Formats: sequence, structure tokens, C-alpha cells
Amino acid sequence: MAPGAPTETQRSVPDLSRLRIDRAAPTAARRRASPLLWLLVLALAGFLGWAYATGRLVLDDVTGGGPPVVSTAVVVAPGGPVAQPGEVTGNGYVIARKRAALSTVLSGRLVAVNVEEGTTVHEGDVVARIQHDDYDVQAKAAAQDVEVARKRRAEAQKAHAAAATDLVRLRKDIEALDEAVAQARVEVERADAEVVRNRPLREQRIVDEARWTAITAAARTAAAALLAAEAKAKAGHASEASWQAEIDRRAAAVETAEAEVVRAAEAAKQADILVEKTFVRAPFDGLVVHKDAEVGEVVAATGAGGNSRGSVATIVDPKTLEVQVELSETRLGTIAAGDVTRIVLDAAPDKAWRGKVRQVWPTADRQKATVEMRIEFVEWPPIVKPEMGARVTFLGKDAPAGPAAKTRPKVSRRAVVSRDGKPVVFVVAGGRVRRVEVVLGAEASGLVDVERGLEGGESVVLDPSKDLADGAAVATKERK
Repeated sequence: MAPGAPTETQRSVPDLSRLRIDRAAPTAARRRASPLLWLLVLALAGFLGWAYATGRLVLDDVTGGGPPVVSTAVVVAPGGPVAQPGEVTGNGYVIARKRAALSTVLSGRLVAVNVEEGTTVHEGDVVARIQHDDYDVQAKAAAQDVEVARKRRAEAQKAHAAAATDLVRLRKDIEALDEAVAQARVEVERADAEVVRNRPLREQRIVDEARWTAITAAARTAAAALLAAEAKAKAGHASEASWQAEIDRRAAAVETAEAEVVRAAEAAKQADILVEKTFVRAPFDGLVVHKDAEVGEVVAATGAGGNSRGSVATIVDPKTLEVQVELSETRLGTIAAGDVTRIVLDAAPDKAWRGKVRQVWPTADRQKATVEMRIEFVEWPPIVKPEMGARVTFLGKDAPAGPAAKTRPKVSRRAVVSRDGKPVVFVVAGGRVRRVEVVLGAEASGLVDVERGLEGGESVVLDPSKDLADGAAVATKERK
């Protein structure tokens, strides 16, 4: 080994004299990296804050191995979708086209109220009645006046009939007297003829004095009998004229009695009308929606004032329920009477019913720049009630006939996860979750259509964890 040559041990030990720590270089690198790092930290913190504030990030405490706390979202129900592009929608209320606030023409204190809210009434049913004692008395007195007038009329008619009978009898007597006069004239003519025939014989003394005396006496007797018969006949005719005047007077009495009966009957009818006006009757078949007064309260004929009520009850005809919608003037477009509509009630957002525009109001509201429309139901919702909120979608005249199409349920996209390569949601019921496979449709605004698997109205888990299993117990809290 040459002198000064390194030994084997010296060759195996690395030369550390060349290793140096450059303290300047890391400091420069840290200076270059610090602003970028802080920007990333701030961006991450901002994103987490935004996600938490909007509900996309839920921080739940899980302690003691208990059931996980999850948030739930309600499925968007069928019939309540967002309108499709080009469709015009409007919000309104269910009203009755046939509606009546029932009261009386007369003012008075209520003595009976026979209905409550929800009572079904038929046309003519007595809903209520005001105090009627004085009207009953007036009606009773008027009815008695009618009876008195009728009795007087009957008496007058009886007297007139008796006078007519007497006149008939008198006329028969007058006819007999007229016949007696005629017979007396015949006797006079015969006696006079006998005198004329025997006068020459007397002058010739063929007829003796006694016979002549008898002939002339018979002529004088016949003449006297004629005068007596004529006097009786004349008296009979005078009686006929007098009796006819009596009959005319009695006929006038009958007419007067008849007029009194009519007057009394009219007064009785008026009294009965006043009695009838004490009743509050249903003007049509309907449903009582408001009871506005109680027994003992005063109902005012001209409307409520002071301590009086203006009406007793309000009824509507359920068959005339329709939706009242006020649509902006700018959204009218081609909407017209007869257009097909889809009606969704707020009380049942999971269903839709077919309707039709019954009327577009002939004038607009200047203050609100709207036009009122009335939409009648073509399909009748069994749950519809007056004053319910409703949403109407106008489909135009060419909408397909038949029942309203059922809209698919929608769920938040956050509720859908993949399990075994299939989309599923976890439905919460009874404190446990149930895994449901779904068939998805179109997605918009964070909501996805569920073609099959859900009916609508279920509560589903948002952002389910990977270890959430079918049948797991959960404590839920609704999404704000």
C-alpha cells in the first residue's frame, strides 16, 4: 500500500464535508408558497360556510353509537310541478258562483236558528225565524175578518135568491091576472053582443022586460068584472116593478159583500206574507258555510247596525264551486273562454283536476292591472271547499281530452345514491329507513323526476352515508 493512500475503512465512510444546509433557499420557497396556501385555505373555508348555510352540508353529532341524525326532504307531490315552458299559470281561490247571505225583510229578534256550519239545506228549509207573535195575531184577525165578510156575502146572496124566487112567483100571479083580464074582456064582448042582438027584439016587444033587464045587467056585470081584473093586473105589474128594484138592491148588496170578502182576503194574504217574512228560508239547495247570528240577537232588515246583525247564515251551492284567478294583463295572451286548464288545490298538491275557463271578465282592474277569470271544474275534486287556495295552469283549447295527466314525483338530487350500480333513495318511516330502488327521469334545478319507485309524499334521507343500511334506526330532522 502506498504511503498516504486511504485505507479500506476510510474509503467506506462518506465524505460529509460536502453536505451543507442552504438556509436561504427554503426561506425563499416558503415565501413563494405562503400566499397561495392562504388563498386555498380561505376558499375552502368560504365553500364550507356556504354549503352549511344553504343546507348542503349538515353537521350532526353522533354520540354513543346511537342512531344517526339525518335530514329529510319531502318529495314534491304529483300535480304540483313547476309549469312547463310556455304554460301560463295563476294562483286563485275556490269560490261559489251561487252564494247567499240569508236574512229577513223584517227586522226582529231571532227566536230560532236551525243550522250550524256544515249543515246541508234544501230549498224552502227554515234556517231561522224572528219573533212573530204580533204578526200571528194580525194574521188571525185578518182571517176572522174574511170569515165575517164571507158570512155577510152568504146572507146577501140568500136574500137576493129569495127576492128572485118571489119575483118568479109574482110574475106567475101577474100572468094569471092578465089571463083574468082577457077572460073578462071576452065576457064583456059577449054581453055587449047579447045586448046589441036583443035590443031590436026588445023594441019589437019580442023580448019582455025581465029578459031585457037580465041581458043589460049581465053586460054591466061583465064590464065591472073587466075593470076589477084590469085593476088587479095593473097592481100586479106595479108590484113586479117594485120587486125588481128590490132584487137590484139586493144584487148590489151581494156585490158589496163580495168586494168586502176580496178586501178581507187581501188583508189576510198581506198578514200571512208578513208572517212568512218572519221565516228565513233557504232559497236553494246548499251548504251552510257561515253562521252569523244566534238566538236572541236582532236581525236588521237593512243590514247590520248597532247591535243588530245583517244576516243569519251564509250558504253556497257546492255544485257551482269554481276557481277565481286574477291574471296579469301581460299574461293573457290567447287565453279565452272554453280553454282547458289543470287545477291543483293547495289542500291536495299531489293531485290535479281538469278544468275549463268559464268566463274571462269583460273588464280589467286598473289598480292591479289584472283581469279576473273563472275556471269551472270538469273533474270534480271530492275535497274541494270554498275559499281553498288553488293553482291553475292554462293549457289552451287543443289540450288532450280525458283526465288530467298525473305528474311524476320529484326528489332532491342529494337524496339519490347508487347501491349495487342502481339508483336508490332511503325512505324514512316509523323511525327507520327503507331502501327503495327508483327509476329516474329528467333533472332540473336540483330536482329529479322519479319515474317509478315513489308515489309522492314520502320523506327521504338527504346525503345518506355509505354505511346507511336498509332498516337502520334514524333520528330525523326536517330540512329548514
